[in-house]
Amino acid sequence: MTRFLRFFLLALVVLMPTGAVCAAQQSPVTLDVRTGYDGNGQYHVSHWFPVNVVVANDGGDVRGTIEWRFPGDSEPSFHYEVDLPRGARKQVVLPVVTNTSSRLAVLRLLVAGRPLVSNNVRLNPVDTNEIAVGVLSSDQTLLNSLTSGKLVNGWTTVLSRLSVDLLPNDAALLEGLDVITVHDTDTSALSVGQRAALGRWVRLGGILLVSGGPDARRVASGLGDLLPVELGSDLRAHVPVDSIERLALRTDLGDLIQGVTANQITLHPNARALDASNLLITHDVGAGRVIFAAFDIAALRAWPGEPDLWSHVLTIEDRMHLATSFRQRSENLVRDTLQLAALRLPSPAILLLLITVYIVVIGPVNFLLLRWLRRVDLAWVTTPILVAIFLVLAYGVSFVIRGSRPQISQLAFVQGVEGAPDGQATAFVSIFSPQRRSYNLGFTPDVLVSPGTFEGFQTSMVPVSLSDSGATVPDLLIDVSALRTLLVEQPVADVPSVQSQLAHNTQQFSGTLRNTSGETLRNAMIVVGDSVQNLGDVGPGASVAVNLSLNLQAFPNQIGETSSDGLFNQQRVLSSLFTFDRFTLGGPTAMGQQGIPERDAAYLLAWRDQPAIEMTVDGDGQLQRGMTLYLIRLST
Repeated sequence: MTRFLRFFLLALVVLMPTGAVCAAQQSPVTLDVRTGYDGNGQYHVSHWFPVNVVVANDGGDVRGTIEWRFPGDSEPSFHYEVDLPRGARKQVVLPVVTNTSSRLAVLRLLVAGRPLVSNNVRLNPVDTNEIAVGVLSSDQTLLNSLTSGKLVNGWTTVLSRLSVDLLPNDAALLEGLDVITVHDTDTSALSVGQRAALGRWVRLGGILLVSGGPDARRVASGLGDLLPVELGSDLRAHVPVDSIERLALRTDLGDLIQGVTANQITLHPNARALDASNLLITHDVGAGRVIFAAFDIAALRAWPGEPDLWSHVLTIEDRMHLATSFRQRSENLVRDTLQLAALRLPSPAILLLLITVYIVVIGPVNFLLLRWLRRVDLAWVTTPILVAIFLVLAYGVSFVIRGSRPQISQLAFVQGVEGAPDGQATAFVSIFSPQRRSYNLGFTPDVLVSPGTFEGFQTSMVPVSLSDSGATVPDLLIDVSALRTLLVEQPVADVPSVQSQLAHNTQQFSGTLRNTSGETLRNAMIVVGDSVQNLGDVGPGASVAVNLSLNLQAFPNQIGETSSDGLFNQQRVLSSLFTFDRFTLGGPTAMGQQGIPERDAAYLLAWRDQPAIEMTVDGDGQLQRGMTLYLIRLST
């Protein structure tokens, strides 16, 4: 017993200083992390997702870097520069993307290059062959039956429990969600940025399901013109549910509930009812849809036919995810379309001429001249001099061709909708360097930069540094006469405005299109599926006639005259985008259909000889040249 007491006292003496040191070294900075759509790590592979970080500093002033790293990466994917004065509490939204199904990431705060705080972040990936449904509701069991149903045959459905405070201000961070359901939530609490992002997400192909009933006015208060109906002031009591049964191809809902309490509604002009009792109303918004249920959808919770109903209502279709398609395949669109003079090899005839001149000068001319001077013994001097002269001349010619400054080329695609001033830009930014050196690339704060460069047929990881002032790719090393390409995305507010009056049947689209913007739409065309009508250049205020036969099957490879000159080859760009089914669910397939993925939708495609996204290289914003292809979905 005495020995045990001595050992206990000795251990206590030894451990007391250690505990004091640990307490003294405990970091005054804490990181509170909520990751993914639901705050618990859920994300869709190859799509952007938000990482919400709250940094609190209870110690002295700190200037550091928040660092995000996926396991196996040689270096972090993203950095965020942060200033933390004493007592500061700062919220940071870190946009993150990965092509892998990672279940773990590391978030650290570094000060002077040394880790001060480190958190392991659990992730819950949604695979590319799964449907993601976001549910914004206080009811954590709402729509649980969807996980046992099939919105798409052969695919599983995954639910993501959303909250108002985690909804991002950028539609790209919602892109991984196929459906968003809003139920018993006061949407007037959404910020202006959140509402704009939700609207842009719908216009680019998302499906928004809005629940009505007694809470309908609270739910609709922040959704504005997205809804397909005008709400009345009264409620309809005991509305029969037989029309819902017929829609679900079931007959057992009436055994559970005698009727539902529904809203008095007035349908908007382009809205249509999905059932005979006007309980489910829908209308198209751009490439997406909004569905309004004029009753509380929680009333269907105990009905075994609930997943059957939503499988008929929430029909998931292909969406034009441009950046995701290229990220998934590590595909560099610039490689085969950029027409930069510095990248062109001399023709075989010129190379043959140079070699012939070199051989003639070094051999016969040198020998004959020395023999005429009767100094053939000087050949050991003149030969290396001539070789050196040719080397200098060759380097000088190549230097003239390459130039002394980097050449920045941007190929951008802007997706827009007729009647909406804003859109989404996806751009390839390529940097050609005449010398081996590093560059600092800068972008505005709303730009998303994928953390990798396209080189040949693969990508190389490059970290992206973020701050309140913008996004940068620091110290990007480019070899001599090499080309590195970045993929960047940004919401834009200056999509050209157009007005169309189009009628269509199974055989053709006809009507007029008017350019109401202040710029010329170059090499414009109307595309429906794989049918195309060339419009040529359409100037400001000009109107053109549309008469498009739907049995042409000419797009994108037989579209008539397109420009093969300029910075990018337009025909190759269109062929690369639409020759195969790039935008099918689950990712591109080489055996799919050609043309626009929405086979019954009309699109205006037009070019502009300017980049869509601003950037700087070593602080200089005047180096960039570019071309932009507008993809504007027309109202039909």
